[in-house]
Amino acid sequence: MRKIFKFVATSYLLFAISYLPVSAANYFFNPHFILTNEELTDYHSLSLSEIQYFLENKNSVLAKLILPDYQGVNKKAAEIIWQAAQESQINPRVLLATLQKEQSLITDLDPSQNQLDKAMGYRCPDDGVCSPKTLSFGKQVDGAAWQFRQYLNQPNLWTYQAGQQYEIDGYQITPVNQATAGFYNYTPHYSGNKRFYQLYQEYFGRNYPDGSLLKANDSPAVWLIESGTRRLITSWGILISRFDPKKILVVPRLDLEKYETAPEIKFHNYSLLKTPEGKIYLLVDTTLRYITSPEVFQRLGFNSDEVLEASIADLSGYTYGQEITSDSLYPTGALLQNKLSGGVYYVESGVKQPIYSREIMAVNFKNKILTQVSAEELGKYPDGEPVKFKDGELIKADNNNKVYVISDGNRRWIKTETAFVKFGYKWDNIVMTSKQAVDVHLLGEDLE
Repeated sequence: MRKIFKFVATSYLLFAISYLPVSAANYFFNPHFILTNEELTDYHSLSLSEIQYFLENKNSVLAKLILPDYQGVNKKAAEIIWQAAQESQINPRVLLATLQKEQSLITDLDPSQNQLDKAMGYRCPDDGVCSPKTLSFGKQVDGAAWQFRQYLNQPNLWTYQAGQQYEIDGYQITPVNQATAGFYNYTPHYSGNKRFYQLYQEYFGRNYPDGSLLKANDSPAVWLIESGTRRLITSWGILISRFDPKKILVVPRLDLEKYETAPEIKFHNYSLLKTPEGKIYLLVDTTLRYITSPEVFQRLGFNSDEVLEASIADLSGYTYGQEITSDSLYPTGALLQNKLSGGVYYVESGVKQPIYSREIMAVNFKNKILTQVSAEELGKYPDGEPVKFKDGELIKADNNNKVYVISDGNRRWIKTETAFVKFGYKWDNIVMTSKQAVDVHLLGEDLE
């Protein structure tokens, strides 16, 4: 292949930013870290057939097009993309996301010849015309892949380099690695790289369900995924007071960095927290319950030495629940069993919730003592919703092969073994339970 050096390969066409899928707009963008070097060079990430499937699944016009490659040989678009990825050893996922970023060629059902000729924005600077030698789909894809490789192989030849700070579109940006520096050399704009990142995550990112415990493969820190954000668990003691360490998933840093940070989890479960106003709350899971008087505090057997000072910011990641008064029954929760029927209930604040399997009881209440009571005693409490498995649990009904992950109280079917492995789940963590216990959870979106 005959190539031409260009010290800053600009490529971002302004009209391309007009299209941004709503689903892609929610990913947190760190302008200093776009992809790892390993991710950029993972040229085996998609096979030729997988590239073709991706295009077909997106209903892309590229799935059907036969076009000349950089040598003038007619080939399927998928083959041109795969060939460029293999020859330059660049991730084909990067090429696919760039095709969408530059000319919307993944989603545009009727692209013009001009869009195809400038498919990757390769050697198409913002302040000038595209090089005539690169104007064809095949030359664009091949040239862009080659260009990304040059940024890695000869990093000192280009404007943006890892570890140096630059002002780009009013932002102070320090690329943390050569891959990120290369993206700014290719597209020297904040918005263009943000768009690429969001598209890449939309197409290829792993979106972990709420309740997942994630740890980057190069850091000991553990984070809880909650409402599309990540919350740092500040100590191991706090982690084991709330979660099962066996459920921690080790993931690439890129998968973790896409989540915006939310308030830290810095208190043990059932902590007593005192606000600057002097109010004392009992923390139960993610809910703060106000203890209404010193008399109630004493009746519950709490000690003032156990109370921790907490700022308003410390409490910002929690919701406020029902107050604890002198009439509150079992404010910290209790497991009660009907002496006659054997039925087990979780009772909290005077409401009883049936537990439909031993597995739910074992997973959710492993530190609770089961107390036998009469049917008359249980009859005092109104019925609540059945207890569900906690978010993040993997469950499977007896005599059924479907494995689900619990997220937001719903069960999400993990459709394939490939998806199970991709998300880093462990077969040993699957909880076998009854069909009734599984059916308590409404069906959510499939995970694949």
